Parts: sequence; C-alpha cells; structure tokens
Amino acid sequence: MVHGLVASFATQPLEWPELRRLLRDPALGTGHPQMIVRLGYGPEGPRTPRRPVAEVLETEP
Repeated sequence: MVHGLVASFATQPLEWPELRRLLRDPALGTGHPQMIVRLGYGPEGPRTPRRPVAEVLETEP
C-alpha cells in the first residue's frame, strides 16, 4: 500500500455474460475481458497467502 492506495481484483462480474459484454471495447464490441482491477483508497485487506519457495521451485547443484 503506497499513500493509502490499495488494489484488488474483481472477477466475479465477468461470470455473467451480460456484464462481460458491457466491459468490451465500446468502439469495436470485441474482446474478451479477463479481469477487473479496482484501485482506490480504503482499508488494506488481508494479504494473499504464499507458499514457501521450496514448495514451488526445485534447484539442482
């Protein structure tokens, strides 16, 4: 969080075909929206849990 600005993803509206159409490029009416990013000021939410690096990365000597 920098200067009180927070970001989060909002993908649930994209599960409704009617809302997906509203998010397409208005000039072309094409495209496939993948996610909505919300930016704004507000309380910081919980952080996303992360797996330890050793669980996702293998190294060889």
